[in-house]
This record gives sequence, C-alpha cells and structure tokens, in this order.
Amino acid sequence: MAFRWFAYCLSGVALASAVAGNAAAATSEIQPDQRLTAMPASTATSLYLAQNRQSSLSDAEQEALDDLLIEGQDRVEAQDYDAAISLYREATRIDPSNARLFSGIGYLYVQQGEYAAAIAPYQEAIALDPDNMPFRYGLAFAYVQLEDYENAIATYDEIKTIRPSETDAYLGLGNIYITIENYDAALDTYEALTQRSPNNAKAHEALGTLYLIREDYSAAESAFRQAVRTNSNSAAAYVGLAETQLAQGNSREAFDSLQAAVRIDRNDAQANFLLGEISMELGDEDAAYTYYRRAADADPELIPAQAAVGALHLNAGVYFQAIRAYLRVIDAFPDNPGAHYNLGLAYWADGLEKQAVGAVNRARRLYAAQEDLESVERVDALLELWETDAGGDIL
Repeated sequence: MAFRWFAYCLSGVALASAVAGNAAAATSEIQPDQRLTAMPASTATSLYLAQNRQSSLSDAEQEALDDLLIEGQDRVEAQDYDAAISLYREATRIDPSNARLFSGIGYLYVQQGEYAAAIAPYQEAIALDPDNMPFRYGLAFAYVQLEDYENAIATYDEIKTIRPSETDAYLGLGNIYITIENYDAALDTYEALTQRSPNNAKAHEALGTLYLIREDYSAAESAFRQAVRTNSNSAAAYVGLAETQLAQGNSREAFDSLQAAVRIDRNDAQANFLLGEISMELGDEDAAYTYYRRAADADPELIPAQAAVGALHLNAGVYFQAIRAYLRVIDAFPDNPGAHYNLGLAYWADGLEKQAVGAVNRARRLYAAQEDLESVERVDALLELWETDAGGDIL
C-alpha cells in the first residue's frame, strides 16, 4: 500500500541514494495494531500476592507462605525472575489452590520471553479460577507470541463465550485473523464488536484498519470518522483517518487530521512522521525536520523517521547526528545498501575517512549482490573522488 512513504533528500556531497529500499518495504503495508495482541494491563497480576489468612493452612504454613511471598516480591523487584519463580513454585506446594500463584509464575515467564513455559502455569491458574479473565488473556498472549494461533483463537473464543461483552477478546481475535490473513473472519469479528459496542472507539478503529488493509478506503474513512465521533480524544482515530485520506490523495485533509492527532498527543510518533512526510511533499523542509525529529524522539524504533532525520541532517551538514540516525537504520536493516552509503557520506564529511570507506564498500557489496550495477558504478565513482581528494590510496 503506497500511502506510507519515505521522505528523503540527496546529500550535496555526492548523489546519495535514498534509504527507502528495505525500510520502505517494511513500512509500506498496514500492520495489525500491535496493541491488540499486547497483554492487557490487568493480566500483569500483582505478584505481591495477598497474604490473607487461608483457613486450610496451619499457622506454620501461613507464616512460611508469607515469607516466600515477601522474598519472591523482593526478587521480582530486583528482576531476578528465575529466583522469584522458584520461590512461587515452592509457595504452590504450601497453597496449591492459590490460582494467583500460578498466574504469577506464568506472568514471570512471559516477562522473560519464555512463552512456552508460561502456558502450563496459566492453564493451572484458569483451572483453579475459571472466571478470572486476566488469566485467560495471559494465556492467549503467550499463545500469540508462540504463533500458536489455533490455541490463541480458542482462548479468545472461550473468553467471549464466558463474557460476551469483553471488548479485548474481540480485538485480539480480529488481530489474529489479520495476522493469518483471514480478513473475512476479521471483518465478521469486528462487525460483531461494533454491533455489540457501537460506542466503542477502538472497535471502529480496528474496523477502519482492516478496511485499510483491504484497500477499501471509503469504508475505512467511514469507520475512522465514526471512531472520531465516538471518542474525539483518540489520537489513533485521527491518525487512521489521515492514513485513509493519504491513500485517497487528500494530503490537505490528512494534514488537518494529523494536526488534530498531535493536539491530543504531541508525541504521537506516527502522526508526527506523516506530518513530516506531507511537509516534505509541500516543500517545507524546516517543518518536516521538526516533525521527523519529534517522531524519532517519541519512538526511536520508528526507522523511517530515523532515516528521514538522517537525510535531513546529512543535507544540513549536521554529520554527527546523521551518523547516529543512520546507525539506527542499519541496526534495523543491516542489508540496506542505501543506509550504508549515506552513513559513509556522513562519516567522510565528519572527517572519519576509514569508517566512511568501510561503510561505502559495504554498500557496494550489497548493491552488487542485488545486481544494481548503476549503484555499484556510483560507489566506484565516489571512492575514486575520495581517493583523489585524499591525495592517495584510501582503500
């Protein structure tokens, strides 16, 4: 989908290739909203578990359990999760009917990225307390991270069956269907949610995102406008609306929608990035720089923003900052030749000749691997120019 694009400018030092390449490809498709598969906040069960008196425990058992819980919480605060898990497992032997102990163990495994290990504790917690929805969301989250979508779908369906009004179950389920490209099932899920919760802005946002993926821009715009009407304080709804407007070539309307988004959340990374893109399109480089910087500061992992900032720094002669930006791009896309090429330009301009040559040679190898002979020739011409300027062999 072409409405997310890169803005870039060419360096005055030499004809710098655009960084777009792989980075643009990575951002050219609408991605499912990651928030929809994130673990709900309620799932992060407090690990300082209530030390209420358990009638089934003796005084000695209760005291031992209390000691384990206190020590376990200390280990959690120190981020020594393995030790905390061992302590909570010991606590389950004292109080095997305490569902929160098992959910706490599952949560700690999730914190370490050990999603497979989290499955059994969450299942045990659910068996002990079937009506506790955060336990089920935690289990669904672990399945999603494992890409075990069949079990994740089954878990969300169980939540919907037990509590049909659980919005997050519909959102999570729809997002899985988007991930596996079952768009019809996703549409059915989101439409069911909007019918059940017509005043839920997130439901309309999710529906709008799905329509964007399907390139049904008219339906997407309608859904996002409904989201805005439902919650005028949702920056995400305005960003989604702007993306539909960009997809339809309505840059001015998109700019207004994005301005509304940043009035709500000045540091919304996507809104600022798209404002930078539109500003570049309008030829307002100063405004674009401000927006790109704000986007990159708000989300250092937003690689298109880093690339755009790097290009503007390179063009403006702020070489140290350009180097930092391009290093971040390369960290995300190590095989992007344009990023290495522009990094080399920034290094050379900053007087770091050895690093510059290394970066540009890396770009040459990547261009050659892609059989981009025109770019290989451009690199060779640049290296020849540098060698002449340096007055000797720099290779």
